[in-house]
This record gives sequence, structure tokens and C-alpha cells, in this order.
Amino acid sequence: MNIETIRPLVLRAVTDLKPSTRSMADLKAYLITYQPDPKHTDDSYAWLTCALALQGVATGNFGVGAILVDDGGNQILAQGHNEIFNPRFRSDRHAEMVVMDYCENSTCEPIGGALYTSVEPCPMCLVRLSSSAVRRVFYVAPDLSGGMVSRLGALPPFWTQMAQGKVFGQARCSADLIRAANDILLLNLEELTARIKAR
Repeated sequence: MNIETIRPLVLRAVTDLKPSTRSMADLKAYLITYQPDPKHTDDSYAWLTCALALQGVATGNFGVGAILVDDGGNQILAQGHNEIFNPRFRSDRHAEMVVMDYCENSTCEPIGGALYTSVEPCPMCLVRLSSSAVRRVFYVAPDLSGGMVSRLGALPPFWTQMAQGKVFGQARCSADLIRAANDILLLNLEELTARIKAR
């Protein structure tokens, strides 16, 4: 998918956001002016996941965004961001779950498609993606404390077998976008994690 197809989606996600902190304002400005690097084949997809992640933060949710792309890479079938806290508390509304719910509840056909997420999927999301029709899963920023793709072999044997034949790995994107995805996640991570623990 070319940059000019992705750019309006990025702008739609971030242009009207009202940053609550200087860091958020800086990340918004960065994403608006970012120029994807064609030598990184997943850069445009990674850029959009970061924009959606920032939208997640702006709505009071964790800063994770995800998109589902058709098998040929020509169409975005679904997009979303983390929705754990807003519009109402739902512990399962991780960005990947939001995208998969939309797709599986509609006529969307993800067979053979690719899911891109701004942060490495957690165990819950990885298990769901392992049993889905999605064939490729790519994350922008690693999640050293909660990510499961890098620990795929630690899953119980049943889930390891379910994941066979699929591709899980880091997106081929710029180091700048990896940093941006991580910075967006950290904007409200401690605050929202404390809120979950206090429930």
C-alpha cells in the first residue's frame, strides 16, 4: 500500500487530537510530519499503528494501535486502538482484539492477511491470533515485560502448534517509529496499570 493511501488515515487519526501533555503534543507533531522510508517495507503500516496508538492515549486508553491488511497488502480491512477504559471498562479490549472483533463480526475476510500492531502482542492476543485466519503478525516496538511473540516457544504445546505455519515478528520499519511506538505506550502506562491494579 502506498504512502499516499496511508497518509489520510494517519492525519484522520491524529489531526484533531487535543494533547494533554507536551510529550503527547511532540508525538502528534512528529507523526503528522513523518515521511515513511520506502527502504523499510512496513514503514507506512507502522506509521498508521502509531497514529492509532496516540488516538488511544487521547481517549484515555493504553497507547497501542493495530491494523489488519488484506493478503495482497492493498486494503486495510480494519483498524483500531486499545479500548480497555473507554467507552467503558472492558479488560479484553486490547488493540488487536478490537481489530479482530470488528473483522470477525463483519464480512471482512482476513484469510492470509497481516495484522500490524504498534506494540508486541501480549499472551492473550497472541493466543487469539494463533487461532485466527490471520497468517502474519508484525509488531513495531518490542514489549520486554509483557510481549509474547519473542517468547512464543514458552506457550503450552497446543498453542505453539496452532501458531505453526504463521509468521510472527517485528515489522520492517524505521528505528524512529520503533521509538515513537514505545514512547506512545509509555505516555500513560504507569497511570493506567495502577488503575487496573486498584480495581
